[in-house]
Amino acid sequence: MPKRHPSLVPLSRDHHDGLMLALRLRQGKKALLQGWSHDSGWQARYVVQFHRDHLLPHFEAEERILFPVMREHAKESVGTIETLLNQHKEITARVESLKESEQTSLKGKLKEFGELLDRHIRIEEEDLFPAFERSIPKGIAEEVGKEIERIHKPPAK
Repeated sequence: MPKRHPSLVPLSRDHHDGLMLALRLRQGKKALLQGWSHDSGWQARYVVQFHRDHLLPHFEAEERILFPVMREHAKESVGTIETLLNQHKEITARVESLKESEQTSLKGKLKEFGELLDRHIRIEEEDLFPAFERSIPKGIAEEVGKEIERIHKPPAK
């Protein structure tokens, strides 16, 4: 990923973790096992926890801070933001679906979740973040960064 504006670094770090999860889910049985299991039930529980601990705070930072500023100062991004908001809803709905799924249907659902998460992150990194860097005035960008830091706190390890 390219070097990001400092205001976006916390979100970009999340993207790295999300892309690693998406890759493992898409690889299925070929995924490396260090810290990972090929058991679909384990993976589903991992995705549910990842969603709660990482994706929901990430979505909140985007929806409360980043997207409103982008709508005002980077009007060319409004369509992209709508796509991303719809994907936030779809990601959350798929996580809820994983909680209720039978073991036999998890494998396909996990792979599809990985594909969706990968697409979502790439839209942000390749379209939205470059538009932010081009369009948002310096002072506003710095304020966005402070607000993102304030509400986006990664879970303690």
